[in-house]
Amino acid sequence: MELHQLRYVAAVAEAGSFTRAAEVLYLAQPSLSVQIRKLEKELGVELFERLGRKVTLTTAGEAFLEHARPALFHLERAREEAVAVRNLQRGKLAIGALPSVGATLLPRVLADYRAAHPDIELRLIEHNVSGEFERMVQVGELDLAVVRAPWGRPGITGQVLIREPMVAMLPPDHPLRDRAELDLAELSGADFVGMLKGSGLRALLESTCQRHGFTPTVTVETEQLSVLCGMVRNGVGVSVVPRLVAAGYPTVVPLDDPRDFRELGVVWRSGGRLAPAALALLDRLLAETREFSDVVPDTVDDTNPVP
Repeated sequence: MELHQLRYVAAVAEAGSFTRAAEVLYLAQPSLSVQIRKLEKELGVELFERLGRKVTLTTAGEAFLEHARPALFHLERAREEAVAVRNLQRGKLAIGALPSVGATLLPRVLADYRAAHPDIELRLIEHNVSGEFERMVQVGELDLAVVRAPWGRPGITGQVLIREPMVAMLPPDHPLRDRAELDLAELSGADFVGMLKGSGLRALLESTCQRHGFTPTVTVETEQLSVLCGMVRNGVGVSVVPRLVAAGYPTVVPLDDPRDFRELGVVWRSGGRLAPAALALLDRLLAETREFSDVVPDTVDDTNPVP
């Protein structure tokens, strides 16, 4: 039994004639008759009683069509739903982001996305650890996640979004505040304000300082970027963060070592094409990060198996 045969039976029953049904279906009348006969042969019953040029449903035909019509209705609804997802008129999207990304990069991206696609159900999850996002993407809990590069969990792939230099955040009256660039070793004796142990930004602070020959003395730990900024602004200590994290803070000095940078990427499950809703958000992320990045991310080619 073929789907088109169900449609043909319904069309003939409605038209009351093979000729008129063939015209509605844009078929040759002999082809329509052949398909109906094939179905009747498969079922072992006649569905129509032929009365000259007119036809009426047999009792078996009425019983058949009683179930065929709802099936055709639900199939059409299924087609409409699939097209709506393709056209971004419906869908769901779950994205994960590090706090530094959620507070700076994503708000405008998501606002523009929501304005363009208001019927997409969007869910944002924030987490401090990139590895947890990789796991959530791998098992299908997230469609996309913005994580610190490099990523390495099996079953996921991704694309670099942004490479941004590290900067020193200083109190407004700090003696080094007017420098064009700063050797990080000059802050080796300072008190630092840092994010909590185990977070990506804390690990980045420590690895950057260690590359310059010292371990930072972190006197205040916080899990909130706003608290970190407030502590530095009021002279509690200094901090070293990626440029995006310091966006809007008034006293920022770039580091002079080109090795001091952070790369962020967006990851998704490997082995298939991104859903339309996820692909549209990825396009917006790539466009937005060109403004902040020292490298220009590639555009998405949706002709590939994965972008």
